[in-house]
Amino acid sequence: MVIHQFSKGVVFMVLLVLLASMTAMGKEAAAGSPGDPGGKYDLVIINGRVIDPETGRDEIAAVAVKNGAIQKITADPDFAAGDAVRVIDATGLVVSPGFINTHTHEAIVPDTGANLTPGSMLMVHDGITFWLGGNCGMSPTGIDITAKEGISIKEGDPSKPLGKFLDEAEKVPLYNNYGTLTGNITLRSQMGLKHMEHETDLQIEAMKKILAQDLAAGSFGISAGLMYDMGATTKALLELAKVSQAAGGMAALHTRYPTFNLKHLSLGIDNVVLERSIHEAIAICRKSRAPLIVSHITAMAQADSTRWTLKVLDKAIREEGLPLAGDIIGDDYVSNDLYILTFKGKIPARVMLKLGNYRMDQFYSAHDLYLDGKLYAKEYSQFSLSQMEYLRKNVERIDGFGESRSLLRLLCKIVPAEDTKLALQHPWVFIGNDIGGQSVDPKTGEFAASSHRGLATFSRLLGHWSREEGALSLEQALFKATIAPALWLGLDEKGRIQEGCDADIVIFNADTIIHRADWLYHKENLKPEGINYVIVNGQIVVENGKLTGATPGRLIRRTWKIPGDTAAIISLDEKREGVPNIVEGR
Repeated sequence: MVIHQFSKGVVFMVLLVLLASMTAMGKEAAAGSPGDPGGKYDLVIINGRVIDPETGRDEIAAVAVKNGAIQKITADPDFAAGDAVRVIDATGLVVSPGFINTHTHEAIVPDTGANLTPGSMLMVHDGITFWLGGNCGMSPTGIDITAKEGISIKEGDPSKPLGKFLDEAEKVPLYNNYGTLTGNITLRSQMGLKHMEHETDLQIEAMKKILAQDLAAGSFGISAGLMYDMGATTKALLELAKVSQAAGGMAALHTRYPTFNLKHLSLGIDNVVLERSIHEAIAICRKSRAPLIVSHITAMAQADSTRWTLKVLDKAIREEGLPLAGDIIGDDYVSNDLYILTFKGKIPARVMLKLGNYRMDQFYSAHDLYLDGKLYAKEYSQFSLSQMEYLRKNVERIDGFGESRSLLRLLCKIVPAEDTKLALQHPWVFIGNDIGGQSVDPKTGEFAASSHRGLATFSRLLGHWSREEGALSLEQALFKATIAPALWLGLDEKGRIQEGCDADIVIFNADTIIHRADWLYHKENLKPEGINYVIVNGQIVVENGKLTGATPGRLIRRTWKIPGDTAAIISLDEKREGVPNIVEGR
């Protein structure tokens, strides 16, 4: 009887052990990917040159991915990857963190708000795994500003609360990860302010309350497009930046004016004018303590004033410790219109050329141009000085004037390569492609780029500026495209190839990567070469230049305090420069 009772006890204990074991196995299976009860890796990348810009890892290694995260990195040549769901042999290729785009715009659909899918689809081909929208003062919901009597600039529905938009965005298929800012022009639209009209104290208070709600809903901070609506006061921007900082957010600022160095008019002596626009940005950062990005520096620093701009910002960063950063597009072209370039038609074309030290052959018409129903200039044509002056004086006769924000859109090849190379030397200068307005081609049904930069920014950084021009090393370029903005924005699990971090990965050929898209002659939709795979949240989205159909991208609502620690980025950059190269044969 005693033996029988003991046997029952043993059986009971065995059953408990078996039950615990089955429970543990169940948990392991639940932790695996769907249809993967054996707990295999979802993806293993072997034989690639793994570069992690934060730790300095640069070696041939294997990267194992499961459940959207990097589970293991090993240089062990005997590492067994055979039981993975998918194995990528990256022999001869670089395995890097996904690229982070700090400055872009959502495609605004009239009366409905943003369409996120087109831009997301295009940018993932360029290796972008995270993009920050809502820049230049325009929230993703849109703007509605009366520019002059009878003319309204309207895109989307600015009255829609950003929180509601973000709720909708969570249901949209995305090819990469996305977050957004709140725009000051959108806030001005909600106040019923007209273009160039200053805010009252009551309106500023109302804007602050809306911004606080947006920040609570997940906005990354406040953006300002001062050049597009100069009625915005410094006081309003400072107050909004303070609200953003208090809630852990940031600021991004398109300066009020471009700067010009008139040394070509003053015997070669530096003479920077309109410099107050840069000092305004620095003052807002200084007084609010909000981390602040100065947008597309080289596009706004004209006529040899880039060096001055970088020097002033670097001094504020290093001597005052301000949480300042900047971004550039890295392109030779900027898109603008003649009305803006000539300061709303007030400055003669000849003076505009002289002021900016420009040449006529740097300007192209971005579209067929009609005056009074007759074709005046074909797309991509160049103007003579007399033609440009005639257009300036007769801008209101241009067909479509006032129906869109582009009155006479020009493609302006006015960013010197030397300026871009200068900016790339600063670790606190990030990369932002500044695209927006993506659309669907009515003939093919495919998404079409309104700007080539959606497909030609990071591939241009690595292929043109790094490999061809030698403006910075491959490692420096990847630092700038990945860990630097990730650290600044507080994206703690992105911009890294490290165990436990998000599996946002780009696999590319450092010897062949290059942009192919161009703004002229309808080459906007040419995909880059040399990018073999783009992986987002552990899923392959681009394989050998083609989409796989996977849309694993996610809306990212900011729930943390953006550090804006520019000093830490500078320190890490200096530290990384001293890391010995451990890759044999290099």
